[in-house]
Amino acid sequence: MRILITLFLALFCMGCSEQTKQLASPNPVLISSMDIDYAKGFAVNYYDTYKELLVFSSDRKDTLHRYYLSDSLGEGFVKTPVERLASLSSVYAAYIQDLGLESVLMAVDEKDYINAPSIREEFNSREIAEIGSLEKMNHEELLLAQIDLIYSFGWQGKSAVFETKYPNTNFAYAYEYLEEQPLGRAEWIKFFACFFNIEAQADSIFNEIKTSYESLKNLASTAKDKPKVLINMPFKEQWHMPGGCSYSAHFIADAGGYYPWDSLNKMNSTPLDWELVYNKAYDCDYWINTGVFSSYKEVNEVLPDMNLFAAFKNKQVYNNNARTNDFGGNDYWESGLLHVDELLADLIAIFHPELLPNRTLKYYKSLSNE
Repeated sequence: MRILITLFLALFCMGCSEQTKQLASPNPVLISSMDIDYAKGFAVNYYDTYKELLVFSSDRKDTLHRYYLSDSLGEGFVKTPVERLASLSSVYAAYIQDLGLESVLMAVDEKDYINAPSIREEFNSREIAEIGSLEKMNHEELLLAQIDLIYSFGWQGKSAVFETKYPNTNFAYAYEYLEEQPLGRAEWIKFFACFFNIEAQADSIFNEIKTSYESLKNLASTAKDKPKVLINMPFKEQWHMPGGCSYSAHFIADAGGYYPWDSLNKMNSTPLDWELVYNKAYDCDYWINTGVFSSYKEVNEVLPDMNLFAAFKNKQVYNNNARTNDFGGNDYWESGLLHVDELLADLIAIFHPELLPNRTLKYYKSLSNE
């Protein structure tokens, strides 16, 4: 019976595809474009009968994706507002919750890794399909969920292979992870909101985050000193150090810290030998983002040489895993990537506790002494 239902839905979707009509007018009139403050990876243009979404490569030299959105069903168009959504990353759960779109969520990649309380309530109250990642999509579950739009992160324009498998499903790919600025990454909520015609709501949310972030950044700039900050943990005797233009480097700088590799004029990480890192950061004041480690004892057992760093000796090591659920879903990579002002407040409270004396850390916590 389940197979028959699946076949029926597949045929139904094909029939709908054949009945679509062309919406593009021969002479579209550009009305306006979305104001974007920090994000570099997308643009939105509003025409008289539709809106156009553009997604760019990290260097903005290429347009990776182009989407046409309209309130009417038409060939080559995504009908908005989207009513049945599949979200293939827990990152977008924060968008869904803050925009109040829980009711349109019909499928996710994996339920366990999602932290958003309102979405977890939806899991308990109704059926939401688990369809897996793009590479291992559950075709039957996808068809049964009757999805209007699959929203996922992209791979620099190499996502078309997935679309050929599902020609009657709309796909949208986001590249917020390529943004250098924390606020640039958060601003992608405005791109997401376009598919639901609630850009004004997203703009309001982002502006609140932006105002808070910029205020905190200004506060950090008043600090008398800039403590040296080490980041990440070595893997197989190499330390993958983010470039000076990276998301992480911007966070450290904006929080009033000094990142020893800020002169690396790139975003991507550089693999460095342990000795090179030690020579440059043995006297670091703070150490953040320690991966799988939650205690000094764990680090000592696996990587005993880490106790040669000053921050380790002085118990000034912090990890970004304070909000991790029972299944390993870390809210730092969910709501934290939207509410970057909260992440910045945590880092300022760590590097300059005198500036935020009443701050209780939200996403970060010190390694335990056990």
